[in-house]
Amino acid sequence: MDDPFAPLFFVSYAVIKAPLRAPGGRREANTNALRLFTELSIHVNALVSRQAGADPGFINRTMRGGEKWTPELLEAVGTCQVFVALLSPAYLDSEWCAMEWELFAGRAVTRRDGRPTRETCIVPVCWAQEDACEPPDGLEWFSPEGTPDENVVPRYHQEGLYGLLSMNDAASDVVIWKLAQRIVELTRSHWVEPQVLTAPNRPPRKFSGRDR
Repeated sequence: MDDPFAPLFFVSYAVIKAPLRAPGGRREANTNALRLFTELSIHVNALVSRQAGADPGFINRTMRGGEKWTPELLEAVGTCQVFVALLSPAYLDSEWCAMEWELFAGRAVTRRDGRPTRETCIVPVCWAQEDACEPPDGLEWFSPEGTPDENVVPRYHQEGLYGLLSMNDAASDVVIWKLAQRIVELTRSHWVEPQVLTAPNRPPRKFSGRDR
């Protein structure tokens, strides 16, 4: 049964380590991730009817890159329905991002209509350029197909969503809107069984096939 207060999506990202003396520090360096989350939340709210007081998604706002597994974070990754991974080389080198991925991937996924499925409800987003890394577990990149501007898709794969946001490229608006549609589509077609842990089952480790 759906929890009306559980987040529909969880944004997983690698905290950018800004120079210690950079103005604004870590928060300024990670503005694009928070901007994506805010716009995505607005779009998802426009597409679904949510219980009053229920946030549509979750992002770790502590900017500490998973240095502590808070009950709030564990609750969110254990109850959300879609896992949005902002993939970059830094993400794939992050032990904490790997653990967030693993915690979500360990939950059972079924179709709401009872038919068999191979869907994971993990959405790998090109945060860096596509050729800088590739999705783990053989998954395919999220791609904003069906846009009126034929240049949006190649620009997204070439620059990454982080790059589009950094350049204030209007293509980022289209990508985020299509991403919101994909999230809602998955929540309507699939169900991810809740599994909330009090702590990860093992110490943090990197993605399979990468140096530990």
